[in-house]
Amino acid sequence: MSQTQFAIDQRIRKPAIGYFSVIRGKDAKLKYETRHSLVQMALRTGIKATAGFYAVSRNTVRKWLRRYQEFRIAGLEELSRAPKLIPHRTDAATEAMVIKVKKRLRRFGSRRLKRDFDLPCSHSTLDRIYRAANLLKRRKRKRGRRNDLRAEKARFRAFERTCNDTKHLTDIAEYWTQARLLGLPWFQYSHRDVRTGTMLLGFANDLSLSHATVFAELVVEWYRRHQVNLRGSTWNHDGGSEFIGAWNAKEKSSYQKALAAAGIEGFQIPKTTYNAEVETIHNTIEFEFFEVERFRNRADFFRKASSYQWWYNCVRKNCYRQDQSPREILAAVAPEISPGVLLLPAIDLDLALEQKVSYLMRCRREGGHDVPGPAQ
Repeated sequence: MSQTQFAIDQRIRKPAIGYFSVIRGKDAKLKYETRHSLVQMALRTGIKATAGFYAVSRNTVRKWLRRYQEFRIAGLEELSRAPKLIPHRTDAATEAMVIKVKKRLRRFGSRRLKRDFDLPCSHSTLDRIYRAANLLKRRKRKRGRRNDLRAEKARFRAFERTCNDTKHLTDIAEYWTQARLLGLPWFQYSHRDVRTGTMLLGFANDLSLSHATVFAELVVEWYRRHQVNLRGSTWNHDGGSEFIGAWNAKEKSSYQKALAAAGIEGFQIPKTTYNAEVETIHNTIEFEFFEVERFRNRADFFRKASSYQWWYNCVRKNCYRQDQSPREILAAVAPEISPGVLLLPAIDLDLALEQKVSYLMRCRREGGHDVPGPAQ
């Protein structure tokens, strides 16, 4: 067959897929096979005929033929198009600094680290740096949100509806050893306002109805001191024995009675989602406080727990609440309430219960009335 006749046949019989369609695609194997076929044809029939058959420029054929002759089949792989020099790349000192922050707060996202620590990089740059340093973990896929209740929650007045729950601290690896050696509390008693997001905490060595009752009495007294109207308010709680006592009790527990005495309706939730507000802070406090802080003794624990609680109520921005802190929300929705209501220290419920028992025993000996004395 003459060269002219071969060229005519090649113009008629085009490849099934155009060269540039293959190159623009994502199939690496097909790209490699197409280039290999192109090079083999160029070796048999020449550059001009191959360029006409594949509808590419001669320079394209020369490029792949030259790479094949120099590197053999390895030369048919694509070379990286990444620039060798990036003038605006983050310098090493800055990368080391942001990596140090991330290692300290591993479960903080890039957006939050930039917002809270004013890091000199965009969140996408932080993601790139952390991914290269193997500091990002694949997060579990969240379930689709069924209902966005922010508009419903905004209808409550401040402290009208709160969520109450307890948290076991025995399953936090970073905290367990410290608690065992230093005699730190094993249980957290949590109280959170639905409208403002205010969080109040108590800690104890035991999980009991007595501790929950003392915690409720102290919180109620604290609200009264700051002229918070509790009449008609509702406090959610689950069916744990620390709230309702025995499951077959014939009358209300001391916790429920303490709420009723303050004009508060205690609502035993039917599902865990009803207590989502307080469950959220249980997750948050774990990676913001317990996994990060180191304690010297029990007194140091309560100092740091109080500081964290004050920071959470007065400074920390909540993206779910339009990046506002509880203090900012309280000032907007209830300016008549003193912001001092946010400054209750973390309560040592073991000590509070001991003082309450001592007070009641003293009243008995002195012939007084058996009335709780949380304000004492």
